[in-house]
Amino acid sequence: MNLNEKELPFFPELKFDGIRHIYTLNGQILPSVTTVMKPLDHELYSGIDESIMQMAASRGTAVHNAAENYVLYGIEDIEPKYAGYFEGFLKFWEEQKPVPLATESRVYHKILRYAGTADLPCVIDGKKVLIDYKTSAAVNKMLTGVQLEAYERAFSSHGFNFDEKAIVHLKNDGSYQMVRYKANDMESWQVFSSLMVVWNHIQKYK
Repeated sequence: MNLNEKELPFFPELKFDGIRHIYTLNGQILPSVTTVMKPLDHELYSGIDESIMQMAASRGTAVHNAAENYVLYGIEDIEPKYAGYFEGFLKFWEEQKPVPLATESRVYHKILRYAGTADLPCVIDGKKVLIDYKTSAAVNKMLTGVQLEAYERAFSSHGFNFDEKAIVHLKNDGSYQMVRYKANDMESWQVFSSLMVVWNHIQKYK
């Protein structure tokens, strides 16, 4: 949902089916950033039991939803088993004082035609910062740098630029870590662009 449409572009033409996790642009299916990045995910998570992955996904969804409800409505509501992660979010909110431009902001790349959802485009200390929340045990920079760069470039393709990006790593003990990334990370963009080439090549022969 957009909170400040004058500052951040809003794309009503981009639809998202949450059940099937599919983005469509004027009826055309677009790959998500996470779909394009599956080769990197496989490299990192291929040996982990599926039940553990499902638990991690459920936790992430619950904490993301609680964070969005807080930003939009000031509601503090979270399942007790995830309370520590939400406490970490509240601590981040109090200490960093972000001014939200949107929350769960859907975006697509104008040329490359992929889509994704940015957790919290905001302003911190006068800088436009693109934030993504993580509730994983650790922040894996091989993945996060590429993911954030893909989101940043999608916004940039519509003329909106960020000053920096950050992962807000929420922890079960009620703490958080803010891992900052520079804007226009060429290495991460080269990686994602290459993954797009691979994805398009696979689709060609399906």
